[in-house]
Amino acid sequence: MKPLDVELERVRAEGDDEQPPAKPGGLALCLSGGGYRAALFHLGALLRLHQTGLLHEAELISAVSGGSILSGWLATRYLATRQSAAESFDQWCGRINFTAVVVESFRTFVSRDIRTWPVLRTLPYNWLWPSHRVRLLERAYAKQFGSVAIPDLPDRPAFVFCATDLTFGVNWIFSKRRVGDYMAGYLRQPGRIPLSEAVAASSSFPPVFGPVRFDRPGGFSRGKYSGRDADRLRSHIDLSDGGVYDNLAMEPSLRNYSTVLISDAGAPFGFQTRRWYFRRLLRYTEVIGNQARSLRKRIYYTFRSHGGFDGTLWGLTGPFVPKPSGYAPDLVEDTIGRIRTDLDRFLEAEFDILVNHGYFTCNDALVAKGLVPASAPAAVWPFPKLAGPAAVRRALRGSDARIFHGRWFSRR
Repeated sequence: MKPLDVELERVRAEGDDEQPPAKPGGLALCLSGGGYRAALFHLGALLRLHQTGLLHEAELISAVSGGSILSGWLATRYLATRQSAAESFDQWCGRINFTAVVVESFRTFVSRDIRTWPVLRTLPYNWLWPSHRVRLLERAYAKQFGSVAIPDLPDRPAFVFCATDLTFGVNWIFSKRRVGDYMAGYLRQPGRIPLSEAVAASSSFPPVFGPVRFDRPGGFSRGKYSGRDADRLRSHIDLSDGGVYDNLAMEPSLRNYSTVLISDAGAPFGFQTRRWYFRRLLRYTEVIGNQARSLRKRIYYTFRSHGGFDGTLWGLTGPFVPKPSGYAPDLVEDTIGRIRTDLDRFLEAEFDILVNHGYFTCNDALVAKGLVPASAPAAVWPFPKLAGPAAVRRALRGSDARIFHGRWFSRR
């Protein structure tokens, strides 16, 4: 290994030490990836966090992939429905009907399939020119987010959208304060990067969507890579799904906040063998991804146990408290946990069940850590008609299928 490579490995291990310190008592919320499924699970968690008042206190909302879709939606709803530019996020949270303004309005978003048409249209040539398919994904987001750009985001909370820098192999961020990463550096003049572009980069999950080629004039500053090929590498940054590097979106929160809450809607890791050749190849990546996610969780729990911060983590498939107040663990394991991670159309029942699950899983985790204020209202089913296991199993038949299913033909 060359001396330069040794130095770069030291820099990678240390990570980004230029993160700004948060205010004392700052709360960070991290939303994982997982397509529409993750966005809906997190939506239920946000509903409960809003009821407890914890969402009002957020200093940072960091997100990847499906979490970025919801985070972008939350940001645009705030910007679109605040009474004036002077109304803070905290004041807005205290005034609005969160269910009407954020939850129900998101139903239309996930009722649109933004995956199938881009995939079919670019199928003959996507492997050679993947940028076209990603642009189609970005256009779909632009229809929902409008003309909102990264500089339009509020100062508090700091909305951070994470992608993976494939060039340098580190976490890339889009935020109002800065755009870039600690290896490539941060853009001197980022300009008005559309929110839709940031979310597309964060959710361009491989191999369905190729990387986003990020070319910006003006150059980078404070990048830690100083090799002779630095200019060439920085001239073409390829960005992929943020979950490739950190599917928990926790990187921006480390060392900077006193309370860190993580909502994890990552896919469960099933125990099975793969005999078909291509299925075995996918299994290799599943094992690598599961190990990376497990290591992230270990880092989180280690930091927390040593007093680095307080907080809690809840997940789509656990950990569960001894007596969960929402769906039973066996129902989650055999039915809810099998819902696909995708960007195709999600039906009314799938929406309701995932919001219910995220709501109660978040609530149980908060209660177990003593983070729910005494003044908070009691937790109640957001959609009680789908509280029973029989109704859930009936409603979710076929929800694990990605291609051959009735969602393409059913009427809303």
